[in-house]
Amino acid sequence: MASLFDFNFNYLVTPKLIKASYVLSLLLITLSALMVLATGIWIAQLRNGWLLGLIVICASPVIWVFEAILARIFMEAVVVRFKGVEHLRAIKDKI
Repeated sequence: MASLFDFNFNYLVTPKLIKASYVLSLLLITLSALMVLATGIWIAQLRNGWLLGLIVICASPVIWVFEAILARIFMEAVVVRFKGVEHLRAIKDKI
């Protein structure tokens, strides 16, 4: 909480919040993949839809992995940006 009221911005809040953002994004990605899976099951139950339903069902884990990788890459880019700022601040303090 003290970081929120640091008017000199000596302490960064984003690196602390990135963990919660990543967990939330994984939960949303899982929900999305489950919705794709449910859609695939629904399509498979339709008349003459078993092949398309099977394809959608098999695509569900692939979609989850792809979205999780994209979320991880984005989160890592944010962390790298803020870690660079922290290292520059440490170098500045040594000078």
